[in-house]
Amino acid sequence: MMYYIFAEDGGQWYDSHHICSALLLNTKSATMLHMPANDKNKELRNYLRDYWEHRLRHNPTFATYIGDHRYDDALEDLSEESLASHVDYYKSLLGKIEGIDGSLLTAENRLDRKLIKTTLDNHIRMYGYKTHYVPLDQLGGPHIDFPQLIEFHPFDTHRDLANYISRLNAFPRQIDQVIENLQKGTAHKITGFKKNMETAAGQVEAFTKFSPEDHPMFSPVIKLKENFSEQDKNEFGNSVREAISLHVTPAYLKLFNYLSGEYVKHCREKEGIWALPGGIEMYRFFVEYHTTTDLSPEDIHETGRREVERISIGIKKLMQKIGFSRGIREFADHVKEKKDLHFKSRDEILNSYREILSQMDKRLPGYFGRLPRARYDIKEIEKYREQSAPAAYYYPPPRDFSRPGYFYANTYNPEQRPGFITEALSYHEAVPGHHLQIALMQEQEDLPDFRKYEGSTAFIEGWALYAEKLAKEMGCYQDDFSEYGRLNFEIWRAVRLVVDTGIHFFKWGRDEAIRYCMENSGEDEHEIEVEVDRYIAMPGQALAYKIGELKILELREKARKALGPKFDIRAFHDRLLENGAPPLYSLEHIMNKLAGYVTG
Repeated sequence: MMYYIFAEDGGQWYDSHHICSALLLNTKSATMLHMPANDKNKELRNYLRDYWEHRLRHNPTFATYIGDHRYDDALEDLSEESLASHVDYYKSLLGKIEGIDGSLLTAENRLDRKLIKTTLDNHIRMYGYKTHYVPLDQLGGPHIDFPQLIEFHPFDTHRDLANYISRLNAFPRQIDQVIENLQKGTAHKITGFKKNMETAAGQVEAFTKFSPEDHPMFSPVIKLKENFSEQDKNEFGNSVREAISLHVTPAYLKLFNYLSGEYVKHCREKEGIWALPGGIEMYRFFVEYHTTTDLSPEDIHETGRREVERISIGIKKLMQKIGFSRGIREFADHVKEKKDLHFKSRDEILNSYREILSQMDKRLPGYFGRLPRARYDIKEIEKYREQSAPAAYYYPPPRDFSRPGYFYANTYNPEQRPGFITEALSYHEAVPGHHLQIALMQEQEDLPDFRKYEGSTAFIEGWALYAEKLAKEMGCYQDDFSEYGRLNFEIWRAVRLVVDTGIHFFKWGRDEAIRYCMENSGEDEHEIEVEVDRYIAMPGQALAYKIGELKILELREKARKALGPKFDIRAFHDRLLENGAPPLYSLEHIMNKLAGYVTG
């Protein structure tokens, strides 16, 4: 899920669509025809708006997600013909933007030009690797994305209800396109890892078992607001029931039959994408794409091993403080058996998050000069999906901030959920992590929309991991076990550097990757297996967290040394967060140019 739901289960490795926000550009052609020849800044801004409108128009569910409701009756066209037409557009636009003389632009527009060129180039390269031939796996794809419509599609007017029915009826066409892309992938020997695709087939099968009234897509009928008449409710219910019976469930069944009966026979047996045609080159692209650096897989692998060793020393020191003298794995098993460290009820989980974040809110002004206007709230993950959901994730507010950002907490099976991870999760997903950074990004009036709603995963996830560590400087993690939870999260992000590169570059098998994780982290075996399968499905994405955090820490230390007593942590954070989520190579350039994070 590459749209802005941020969770520890990450996102797709294919070019699933970033969150979009619309800027209307109905008169762009006339504007450009009468534009003064030397007004290159205006010309660039028009191209940026044109790009954003294209993204919204062809990614309608993502437009809905952020509050643009012009396309609420449509689903994405996933056909190869449609994707190829987008690439033609990106190539044409890239040529126009490259034709603008950068010396005639303002400094800010030069940066925008550089960033949009990289964005367009990535779209083009992604298509060239034919990643759309694997349009789903156990972590994402239309079979999972489609039911999530009920979380952000509006149900306030009769038009909203009609749009929802249109989307239900359009689902079979999208599934046909998915199957066609999978078939083309089979012909080109570009397929998913067999085990992951078997899991995905099981997920699809689950949606074939619901009666219409029990189907998640029927739930809006039950929750319909009181401003609708009983007749409206009955008519809407009948229409949804019919759409599920005649269109949605048969589409899921068709996809399940294809995946389980045909596709898995052709799936690759090797875990890493090195086994695909041009796989090593493809992985190098994904490393660059997700980290926004020129680091090689070899460099990242060794960085990961060094970080694992460094963090292990910190965990062992903490274990000694607690009075435990055995190994990291044994300590993890010991902690797992301590029932007093686990929750007893769903309400206890939610109350714990509320108390932690309430205390953090009070600390924020000491470390940030600017805080977001947008509010955040804590919500319980719905019961129909809690068993397969992560422990927590963040769901941003819409562009008009008509609702808060949501920190979703999983309360399923509370007796198995350790309380000592709630601090680090809170700081990562809410404040000072995702909510603070993303809400501020969306509130930047001077940024073009593609910088407000598209961004570098390395910056976004790097900031959230940095936020976990920053919270310790802010006086949090007073409990030794909460500090252990933080360190265990950190070492897991370091382990990822080793395992992701191990699988996709050094040709590790799944068992070898699981063994390394078991030897170097406190996660339990089931979670490790799920995570390793995630890395197999999403080459390079898991590298973003630690690489981004290390770059932010590097820039902060560089500023601290250069400025000495004039260094101001509040001003540093403000400068860091005022430019959206730029790639790391641009972030370094931006921060090196700014002298604004000094006092006096």
